[in-house]
Order: sequence, then C-alpha cells, then structure tokens
Amino acid sequence: MEKQRMLLSFENVDVITGGTIRLKDVTFELKEGEQWGLLGLNGSGKTTLLQIIAGYVWPTSGAVYSWQGKYGRISIPKLRQRIGWVSDALDDRYRTRASDTALEVVLSGLFASVGLYEKTNTYQVETASGWMNFFGIGHLKEKKYSQLSQGEKKRTMLARAWMAEPRILLLDEPCTGLDVKGREEFLSSLEALMELDNAPALIYVTHHMEELPASVSNVLLLKEANMIHKGPKKEILNDANVQETFEVKGRVHWEKERPWLLVHKEEE
Repeated sequence: MEKQRMLLSFENVDVITGGTIRLKDVTFELKEGEQWGLLGLNGSGKTTLLQIIAGYVWPTSGAVYSWQGKYGRISIPKLRQRIGWVSDALDDRYRTRASDTALEVVLSGLFASVGLYEKTNTYQVETASGWMNFFGIGHLKEKKYSQLSQGEKKRTMLARAWMAEPRILLLDEPCTGLDVKGREEFLSSLEALMELDNAPALIYVTHHMEELPASVSNVLLLKEANMIHKGPKKEILNDANVQETFEVKGRVHWEKERPWLLVHKEEE
C-alpha cells in the first residue's frame, strides 16, 4: 500500500496574542486523503488553527510544515493558492461587491483574490461553469452573488474553493445561516466532491457535530485553546468526550455515520 504523503504538520504550536492564549501546545498531522472534523465551543481555537494553516496567523512558539516546507521559509501566497477556504468571513467580503456575478466569484478562486481582476480564457470559464454544474448552481452563472440564497452562496464558495484544485480544503462553519434544506444540499455537494479521485484533504470546522459529513473519519476536539482529544471519529465522539468538550449533559446518537448530540436537561 502506498504511503500517504504528509500535507500539514503542527509541532507543539502555541499562539498568544496580547496575553491571550489562542492555541496551546497543538501537535497535529494531516495526510493526503484524510478528512478531519475540528470541533469545539466558540473561542476554543478552531479558527485560529485555520488561520495558521493559511498563513494569516503565526505561532508564538512551535513549528508548522506543509508539503512545500517549513512556514517562514516558503512562499505563503503560493501556498494559499493550493488551499481552498470557505468561511463566513470570506462571504462577508463578497457581500460588499454588489456587481460580481456568481461565475466571477467562482473564477476568482483561480487567483485567491476577492474579486476578479485577471483576464480569463475560454478554458477557465468552461472549467468554472463545469464546477458550478457539478454543485447544482450552473443556472446561476450570470446572477449577482448578492442576490443568491444562503445555500446558493455556500455552494458558489465551494466551487470557488475548488477552482485552484486545492491540496487542502478548509471549511470554517460552512453551514452557518443555512436552514435544514440548505445544509443538507451543501453537505450532499461536499460528499460528492470528496468522492472524486483527486479530492483534497479536508478540515471541517464546526460546533454542531451533526453537520459533520459522513465521509469525515477523524476528529480533533479543542477546549479553551487546548487540543484535548484526537483520533478516529467513532472512538473520539463518545458521550464522555463530547460532554467534556461542549460542557453539556447528553449522549451521542449515530445515524448513517453522522453523530447527533441529544442533550439532557439538568436534574433539579
């Protein structure tokens, strides 16, 4: 069996900003073909970890490596072109651009830019159109991004993230603002992407574990900037670990490889 190639490695990473500990002693490795869920309460350090991967935040101590080499010795702009990122923060930046069409938003993924400033050729436009068809939004190519529904925006951003054929796909709370129908449509699109032969490695960040795609096989749990558990999904997402992470009483119910948290009221 061919050995999986390392794409990302954190070695004892700390992040401290203004005296606030954002991550503490995180050691973690992501390999080709792996799909990880990253779970924790708000403020636990999830987004900080993604920001480090994309080179927007630097460790206070420890080291980070990608398949291109050690951070600090490699070109971060070039690295970012091979990392797809879907997040509310990116959505917000596009909401101020009222004239951009959905197709232009997707095409901007080729250049890791907010807005399309480069000339594109026929092949690139056809590729973008093909991915929009793949995600079920091909009919929206000429529609203004600002006029799309939340679910349509999320799938547009997923197509954008895939345009540069990323090695790593980062999804930061991608189902925020979606209703149940929109969430399941987004997750179906993501599952279809993950089944492709050239699918990227995935890190899916959420504090709602029922959002985790069935294809996610490993999870990492963060609490108060500390990595408290990591490993195979069904081993780590047990009642005790989930109660510790989310600070609630409850139990985990599994349905078709997706975990659901059933919260119990405190006894009086």
